[in-house]
Amino acid sequence: MPETPEQSPARTVNRRSVLGTIGAATVGTAVLSGRAAASSDYEQINIVDAGADNTGSESITPVLDDVLGNNRKIYFPPGEYYVDEGIRFTDFTKLWLVGDDATIVPAPADEFDGPHYIFKLGTYYAPGDWLRIGDLTFDFRADNTGLRAIQAQVNDCYIHDVDFVGEHDAGTHGPMLVDIIDPDKIAAVDRVSMPDGGAWTEDTDRDGNPDVRWGPTGFIVSPYHKGKLWVRDCEIGGFPDNGLYDSGGDGRVVVRGGRFENSNSANIRLDGDESTIQDATVVVDNNRERDTNQRGIRLDGGSNCWVDNCEIVLEEPNGHAITVMPDCSSAKIENTSITLNSSNESNDAIKLSSGSGDVTIDEVDIEMNCPGQAIEVKEGDGDVLIEETTITGDASGATGGRHAIRCERDGTRLYGNTIKQPGPGYRRTLTLTANDCVVANGSYESTHHPIINDGDDNVISKITARSYDGYEGIKLVSGSINLYWSTIYEGVRGDYDGYGNEFPS
Repeated sequence: MPETPEQSPARTVNRRSVLGTIGAATVGTAVLSGRAAASSDYEQINIVDAGADNTGSESITPVLDDVLGNNRKIYFPPGEYYVDEGIRFTDFTKLWLVGDDATIVPAPADEFDGPHYIFKLGTYYAPGDWLRIGDLTFDFRADNTGLRAIQAQVNDCYIHDVDFVGEHDAGTHGPMLVDIIDPDKIAAVDRVSMPDGGAWTEDTDRDGNPDVRWGPTGFIVSPYHKGKLWVRDCEIGGFPDNGLYDSGGDGRVVVRGGRFENSNSANIRLDGDESTIQDATVVVDNNRERDTNQRGIRLDGGSNCWVDNCEIVLEEPNGHAITVMPDCSSAKIENTSITLNSSNESNDAIKLSSGSGDVTIDEVDIEMNCPGQAIEVKEGDGDVLIEETTITGDASGATGGRHAIRCERDGTRLYGNTIKQPGPGYRRTLTLTANDCVVANGSYESTHHPIINDGDDNVISKITARSYDGYEGIKLVSGSINLYWSTIYEGVRGDYDGYGNEFPS
């Protein structure tokens, strides 16, 4: 379906255009010009009045070809609208697509004509200027259905109250892509729901166009995104290749609220300066056969990234709850609760990858009931602060790491933390393999030695350390510590410098 760039706005002319021109006379001025809205800068068109079938019996594509135009508000009355070919419309000024109890039903993948999208609105090189889509349902409940329903590359938009029902099982691109091309614009996607997720491509009939290697992403923001996009109160179910995925670029994505569950790779994956996730719920409670790494949140890159007031519950953990990747130069994780329930696999609640930058973890509650670290700090290029954080749970130290916190980054500071690890397998609270760290004003309790030191010139001050099984509160494997004004049950194994300490039994 070739694009005609000499037209402004540009649009696709497809095999149905001949049929469309036949119907144009009946549409006429009574439907187009005669239905102008109160504002004089756009026309309002009732698509049923324009000739579209709303019983789901006939494709509406010919009528869409006719009525789609610049500065037009296309209204979908109640009913079902069958589509077997997509619409491409670019370089427009204003466009509305709004429904009222309206459901769009795509043809199965082997009957859909051309590339598998319903609405391709704008491109990165010919974006639409302003777009609104709202109050529509896309029905993927039939077998072998699922395609990119909305691909919007525009300068500004408001997309709201859009529901995708049924599993996306055609093996093609996921339901939605939104890019804001103008770096100075702010747009929003509110209350979009796709709870039924998508199938792995290998589990589909593989006749989608294009064939996606792993499987669909639920909601993707591409590297062409340059502006700011709010994503508010959305619901995304289990997709094979990320739930919400900002795949890089100069733009910003802000997630506010919503529920994200059971997607592979990551349920929320962001990349960009000031990327933000607030008030969101992330859940993993279902592992399909091919779901092997269902992370909660993944921060791929950017500076001043922020995770605030979120709840992450991994009932069936097979990936980390939050991962800060090497290209993330700074991030803050605060006021967040993380639960990892029982599993045979080792996973981290928070993993700071090698090479990551400055990270603050503040007032985070972590419950660890599976093997692994609650917080793992790898060597990196920035400072790490962990403060006022609570770690509980019955995690074992037998496999996947014995330590609630394992710190390999020099200069890390740990202030005011409370850690209780009563699990078996020599479970410990803190291991320092780094140098020049500071541990102050906290409580460290575990089955085995609560604190293991394997680094040089670490300072421990005003803490309590106690082993439930009577081991020394601190053990020096190697290196050195300076210990001040602390209560260390059963004493210290190894030599140290310091004063003002108590060693009760």
